[in-house]
Amino acid sequence: MKKYIVIIAAALVALVSCKDFLEEAPLTAQSDVLTLSTIEGFDSATGGAYSPLASADNWYGMIFVVGHELMTGNARKSLTADSGRLYTNYRINYSPTDTWGGLWSYAYYVISCCNEVINRLEGESAELGTEEERNNLIAEALFLRALSHFDLVRTFAQPYAYTSDASHLGVPIVLERDLSAKPARNTVKQVYEQVIADLTKAEGLIDPAYRRSGTDPAAAVSIYAIQGLLSRVYLYSKQWQLAADYATKVISSGKYSMWTADDIFSGSFEDGDANSVYWAESQSSGEVIFEIYADKSNSYDGYWTGIRQMTSPDGYGDAAASQDLIGIYEEGDVRGKLFFVGTGDYAGDVWPAKYYGKGKSNPDVNNVPIIRLSEMYLNRAEAVINGATGANAAADLEIIAKNRGASTQPTTNAGVQLERRKELAWEGHYWFDLARTGTAMTRTDVAEGVIKEIPYPNYRWAMPIPDRETIANENLEPNVWE
Repeated sequence: MKKYIVIIAAALVALVSCKDFLEEAPLTAQSDVLTLSTIEGFDSATGGAYSPLASADNWYGMIFVVGHELMTGNARKSLTADSGRLYTNYRINYSPTDTWGGLWSYAYYVISCCNEVINRLEGESAELGTEEERNNLIAEALFLRALSHFDLVRTFAQPYAYTSDASHLGVPIVLERDLSAKPARNTVKQVYEQVIADLTKAEGLIDPAYRRSGTDPAAAVSIYAIQGLLSRVYLYSKQWQLAADYATKVISSGKYSMWTADDIFSGSFEDGDANSVYWAESQSSGEVIFEIYADKSNSYDGYWTGIRQMTSPDGYGDAAASQDLIGIYEEGDVRGKLFFVGTGDYAGDVWPAKYYGKGKSNPDVNNVPIIRLSEMYLNRAEAVINGATGANAAADLEIIAKNRGASTQPTTNAGVQLERRKELAWEGHYWFDLARTGTAMTRTDVAEGVIKEIPYPNYRWAMPIPDRETIANENLEPNVWE
């Protein structure tokens, strides 16, 4: 795999093997021409495009969440259950030869597959199926393309506000499958504009009642997932009113409800009667707007190194919770109970218990929440604090605190950021929240010799681009790490 253009040349149908979405056998032996000759083929190809998102080593199945938590004060390397993994993430000592090349490859692979669906259904295959069927599939592909570009730009580029007009280098925008192309990096502003364009187009195309069949409804694109991601993207780009407006669309839909303290955690680890919505196999109601459905039948989902395995002594247990994080929860806050205290050989470590395992296999796997209702309240509160109108920031912060058994934070930027850290801990948000707000990363509960602070600005806020990409594509300017 010398460059992503080569990677995306692989047959589109290689992505239709995700059993979580499809019941039929993979169609990898067919050409993309044959597979995409029917609306059913396009449906299968679109469903399969979700599969790489569950990758443990490359995306949401583990590394995108756990790796980013280890780069902050939310996590530390385990003292007692260390398999030798994740040291680069914890030490934040990446290099062009030791970076997230898998994310780069997988994201552009998904983008390429989505491009095929979008471009063909809008072009040569525009007569297949009904208009509604085509629109729903295009909307799904637009969402996945937008999410892929967004994850790439916030990983491999400095945050939006790094320059006053976001004119600094982002990542290449790829909208066509051109095997001879060697694209240069677009600006961060251009990437965000493309992400927003894809999402707003998807919002206008998708049937509000549409749900992909054959999987957990929250594990596939819906109009609310599109609107939720738009709220986040607008928040990152400081478009406060739009961030608030799109959060309100999701909140006002009535499709989701806040988890209560008992939903989040009841019982105890000691009596074996613990229960949590985080451990459920699927979410048909509650807060989850979009999630990654994990199952070992998905060949992309390396469940043996997945999020459950890296955050429990029953697995590898490399990633433990830090005392920096545990210490911010006041007594009575149910979120402070979501930690698993080690005993015996593992005494001295505490692990996050959001990923306790669904009990479907050995080792266990977990769904990973990507967009939740709580984030929408937090997005809206932050947007209002920064000038948006149409909502009450204090009320938005209060509804979260009330359902968590916690005190309401003050309606300030500091207050909402603390609430975000408590609420979204171990869901992969904190590193990006620090970056987008221009806040230094600080931590005290770290091993000897590990970086305790990264000021802002600093080159470490943008991960190195894999050298295999910059070597193969002379137009791709690298990030300087020194």
